[in-house]
Amino acid sequence: MSNASSHSPSEHAAGAQHEPIHMVDLGGLHARLRPELDQAIDQVLAESSFIRGKHVEAFEHRLNDSLDLGGHVVGCGNGTDALALALRALGVGPEDEVIVPDFSFISTAEVVAEVGATPVFADIDPATFQLDPASADRARSPRTKAVMVVHLFGQCADMDALVPWAEEHGIHLVEDNAQSLGAAWSGPRIQGPAGMLGAMGTTSFFPSKNLGALGDGGAVMTRDADRAARVRRLSNHGAERKYHHLEVGFNSRLDGLQAALLNVKLTHWEDLIARRRAAAARYDALLDDVAFTDVIRPARATHSTHTFHQYCILLPVGTDRTAFQQAMKDAGIPTAVYYPTPLSSQPAFAESARTVQQGTPVAHDVARRILALPMHTELTEAMQMRVVAELFRLLPST
Repeated sequence: MSNASSHSPSEHAAGAQHEPIHMVDLGGLHARLRPELDQAIDQVLAESSFIRGKHVEAFEHRLNDSLDLGGHVVGCGNGTDALALALRALGVGPEDEVIVPDFSFISTAEVVAEVGATPVFADIDPATFQLDPASADRARSPRTKAVMVVHLFGQCADMDALVPWAEEHGIHLVEDNAQSLGAAWSGPRIQGPAGMLGAMGTTSFFPSKNLGALGDGGAVMTRDADRAARVRRLSNHGAERKYHHLEVGFNSRLDGLQAALLNVKLTHWEDLIARRRAAAARYDALLDDVAFTDVIRPARATHSTHTFHQYCILLPVGTDRTAFQQAMKDAGIPTAVYYPTPLSSQPAFAESARTVQQGTPVAHDVARRILALPMHTELTEAMQMRVVAELFRLLPST
């Protein structure tokens, strides 16, 4: 596995060899923002505005305006609840099918089963890892009520293909935008911010997300005022006013403390994304200096901007990824795998889902080979030099 080439970039990283590298560095980010975060916490404590209230309202409006969403934003308890709320607001339920990519976090399909519908797994694009429109079409049936489009790792799926296709067949398109908040699509047919290109969009404020809370949180977004109102009602026990319940809902409300903290981070949004894009550009440049054999770098979707929630490579076919990760860890370099098992192979869906007839070979291949490198706002060039130096040492190159 080792590489003894005299052209190793490790000599350039020598000065940074003792600098700790984190997969995600929330500690460093929060240390920079600590005075503002403390002030926000103090304000919420002084006002006792804990459930919904003015901080949540201010955050919802500010997120809508700051990202130029041009619609309605409804905060909720977490990103998984946001997906479930969107499906329920669209009337998805028993006897319905929802097409989902086979390569995603489990919540993408979990919420489909939760509302009583059937997840149908489709394959992904081999370059961008996004839902493959052709496979989605093959997964379609007379029972298809919705398609869950996951904007993975920081960029959009092929919305020029998926949005018109969904409209043609009367399918609700729901955008799972947990990883790509702030990305935008500018194709010949479809233009706009991620999360606002289909029937409804969702996002997550899990702490490690690009806009992360200091706990859990999520949001649903839509251009449709009636759907937004229903989401708000469903997330509050089905009530529009206290003790008056129009339908059976559940409890999923963004709390005031998390909203206040998210408002602080939203103030720094452009800087946070600029730091991630700069880190990705540095990885690109460093990897360009090394002629790896069969290592595939992250592809950029032609018409999408990228917010780089993750920076993922594909390892050469046949690489022992577990051993490789351990070797990187021994060298002080953390890595992660998103995602090691396609959803169709999860025991949870053995009897409650189906897979497109042609199967999902690309999703299975990517799941075996994908590897995420450290990516966060506090990443320095010296740290990234170390990461690439170890990649060079452990992987074959020409």
